[in-house]
Amino acid sequence: MHRPIRAALMLAGSVIALCFVFSIGFVAGATALGPGIPPPQVVAGDPPPEVKDGDEEVDFSLFWEAWNVIQDNYFDGPLAAETLREGAIRGLAQATEDPYTLYQDPEQARRSTAHLSGSFVGVGIRIELRDDLPFVIQPLPQSPAEAAGIGIHEYVLAVDGVSTEGMALAEFGQRVRGERGTPVTLTLRREGETAQRDVTVIRDRIIVQSVTTKVFDDVGYLRIANFSSRTSGEVHHALSGFQTAGVERLIVDLRNNPGGLLDASVSATSRFLPEGELILRRESRKEPTQVYNAISGYRDLRTPLVVLVNSGSASGSEVFAGALQAHGRATLIGEQTHGKGSVQELHRLSDGSIMRVTTGIWFTPAGVALAGDGSGLTPDLEVQMPEGQLGGDDDPVLAAGLEAVRALPLDVSR
Repeated sequence: MHRPIRAALMLAGSVIALCFVFSIGFVAGATALGPGIPPPQVVAGDPPPEVKDGDEEVDFSLFWEAWNVIQDNYFDGPLAAETLREGAIRGLAQATEDPYTLYQDPEQARRSTAHLSGSFVGVGIRIELRDDLPFVIQPLPQSPAEAAGIGIHEYVLAVDGVSTEGMALAEFGQRVRGERGTPVTLTLRREGETAQRDVTVIRDRIIVQSVTTKVFDDVGYLRIANFSSRTSGEVHHALSGFQTAGVERLIVDLRNNPGGLLDASVSATSRFLPEGELILRRESRKEPTQVYNAISGYRDLRTPLVVLVNSGSASGSEVFAGALQAHGRATLIGEQTHGKGSVQELHRLSDGSIMRVTTGIWFTPAGVALAGDGSGLTPDLEVQMPEGQLGGDDDPVLAAGLEAVRALPLDVSR
């Protein structure tokens, strides 16, 4: 590890210990303290006096100097100590210069955990930022949003009268979610139109199915939106349904699947590989090399298979696609994947917040490392997707997948 990066990480390790000893409250702007002296009644415990990196020593009095400069001089100050503490912790994650190492406050941590568990209380819409506004990609099936008439390709201009222009998605989600049974009013404008409308939606418990299915004649279409604790069971149920329906060929759509739980991805991948087959190899700093092999359980080793990917296919979906491509089990069609081949561990802190830390990188069974350069997986057949609805009638990637999978012989066997 390069010396400057090591120094930054060592500094981060010490500052996080320092940050936890701050109590909640304000620091008076008129404190008469010398440079580098912690404000009174803020530090509960002794911060580490120094951090050694070889022959270097890090003096944290500079941190307290900066603290006092902010509290004594900031126009809208002094700030709450917990605000500065959270800012310092976020700065620790940013010091790694790794976009996937990040801090989530208790509310963000709660939402993230709920998302991975497959349920949350809200209105049930998938959104992205477009033109600096939340943009509805899709209302979830059988959700309050769908029942209220919210459709695809709508801008959300306001939540309960509060403008969403420039609003971060995290804040937008926090405003839309709330107690079950309570109303929230969204101001909407359809793409390409000027008229606005207000829609009031009653929040409810949303069960997010990570797997949706269709049947195109003899081809079963299985879309995995993300890898949650529900995914493996839902894939099992879908495959059983396809078998009952007499489906002879299969398409798995991983486009815009950002990943999720590694174990869920490994379990879902195992549905299509023989038990014991290598799925990925993981390298980390603190542990020896780990290998993840296909686990036992219900599986489909014979049905001709195509996997659809794009630049939004990342992490766990690349684990899935990379393993099936490497073992010749599936043909990859679409666009280059995202290239996020790193593993994050969630470390829950004492107040319920989470530090998400990149602890390793992984390699496909073909030895392809997808961390660092962001190159991603290269599809066997490259097909560009213009703007349109995934899985819809105007989906050229799906059309290419249907053509390719129907060209595969039915006697494919593992």
